[in-house]
Amino acid sequence: MSSKENEIVIQHQKDLLEVFGSVLDERIGMKHSRYVIDDYFSADESIKPCCGAVPVSAEGIYALWITAEGADPNKRLLYLHGGGYILGSVRGYQGLASYLSSVTGASVLLIDYSLAPENKFPACIEDVKTAFNWMLENGPDGASPAGKTYIAGDSAGGGLSLASTLAMRDKGLTLPDGVIALSPWAELEPTSTSFEENSETDPFLSREGITGMADAYVNSPEDKTNPLASPLFASFKGFPDLLIQVGSREMLLDDAKRVAQKAEEEGCKVDLQVWEDMVHVWQGYAPFLPEAVEALEAIGNFVNGDK
Repeated sequence: MSSKENEIVIQHQKDLLEVFGSVLDERIGMKHSRYVIDDYFSADESIKPCCGAVPVSAEGIYALWITAEGADPNKRLLYLHGGGYILGSVRGYQGLASYLSSVTGASVLLIDYSLAPENKFPACIEDVKTAFNWMLENGPDGASPAGKTYIAGDSAGGGLSLASTLAMRDKGLTLPDGVIALSPWAELEPTSTSFEENSETDPFLSREGITGMADAYVNSPEDKTNPLASPLFASFKGFPDLLIQVGSREMLLDDAKRVAQKAEEEGCKVDLQVWEDMVHVWQGYAPFLPEAVEALEAIGNFVNGDK
């Protein structure tokens, strides 16, 4: 049985979904949605950053260095926020990034990558490649080579963490030491059975919403099966160690399972963690949600060698 705090989180997501639908004027709908999504983790007043943030330009990409007390400036984690490739910002993710820095001991670079429909696929992948290459040579204390590096993200950011790493592998570029995908959206078309089986248990996502975001992200229907748009269609040979966390309530449950199975079959070291009764990206509700704290500790174990 999940915690009593989880019931509050579930209701928060339901309430937020209603706010999303409260503005019907398409001329301002996107602006409204982008403001609302920044409140995704605001289920309780205790959910706030545990450390400060320093703005930087990662080769022209707006970013924040988020470094908890005692974090290693040479152990660096690039974080990619969620939002269906059309929503999300560094503002809404400072809390989650700060707790990631605390549990992993890494300095977290949280970036504001390009969003659709203004910048369609593969613009955000190019941004991630640029930011990661910059992070290899620049830390929170200035120019210096990285020791260990990681790429992490949630939802669309989880899919983007997979896709960007695949793109860098295909180009023969330096890869991160590990990838962390939280509730990853790995196939743009909602074909997995969990879209049906979890349609009543997922309080936030919908097939209609997923389809709309996918259409806004790609240039053509053919792009939806491009392995860099839908990493489920990619080969994972030569991919770094991979941690995937997903909640059993989620419509994206099967995306996570299918990626894990394919990556493992192709030789990737994979740790798939399915968390009972958890919702989409529950990790961001720390420290309020006990299961979020536990999931973050598991991420810390992955980064620090207890894989």
